[in-house]
Amino acid sequence: MELEAELHNIGLSSGESKIYLSLLKRGSSTVAQITKEVKIHRTNVYDYLEKLLIKGLVNYVIKGGVKHFKATHPNKLHDYIKEKENIVSTILPSLKELSNFSKDALNVEVFEGIEGIKTLLKDILREGKDHVIMGIDEIMFKEKLGHFMEWYFKEEKKIGFKERILTRDNVEFIYNYKTAIYRYLPAESFNPTPTYVYGDHVAILIWEPFSVIRIKNAALADSYKKYFEILWKQAKKKPKLIIKQKIKH
Repeated sequence: MELEAELHNIGLSSGESKIYLSLLKRGSSTVAQITKEVKIHRTNVYDYLEKLLIKGLVNYVIKGGVKHFKATHPNKLHDYIKEKENIVSTILPSLKELSNFSKDALNVEVFEGIEGIKTLLKDILREGKDHVIMGIDEIMFKEKLGHFMEWYFKEEKKIGFKERILTRDNVEFIYNYKTAIYRYLPAESFNPTPTYVYGDHVAILIWEPFSVIRIKNAALADSYKKYFEILWKQAKKKPKLIIKQKIKH
């Protein structure tokens, strides 16, 4: 199920993911065999196979007048993602010309769900500069984002920037990566609302309902940075206790 979910994250539908994984596992299969394995209606199986063929993730041979489908090598997924990236790179200048983001003194966006925080973190990676975070409770990120956070920290290290993080002094869990530098505030005065300040952006994460409010405004970001620096000087370099700590890979 985890592999299926990750394939969905890179653009495959649930049906496409099921069929692709089935073909990787079983090898060459007819439509009848695929239908039985994935328990999807035969008509829909044809539709999903057509989409996988277009993506280059499946091919087929004809034996005795019957099509036998087979998944291409998993490395083809890289080619599929690369093609999407190339398309985005091609149209990005035109999209920027259409947008008025650079003209706006204040721009507010709302991202919902798990994908919302992933969108935020990927934007921070694109920014690629040191940034600060307040109100972090890493156990929530571990529970809700799992392996994505490990990927994020590895990308952060690869790009070469760091983040300073303010959390509570009775924290249960922190990530043990050199790019993440923690300091600790008293639990009784800790505000558990994660707030990211990067570039000209301030992003506030709300747990219920799970969403991100991102504000682009240079003056606001500067104000939050100054507030962070005041708290950073007051915060302690070591917590009272860490029950669990992420082992660095």
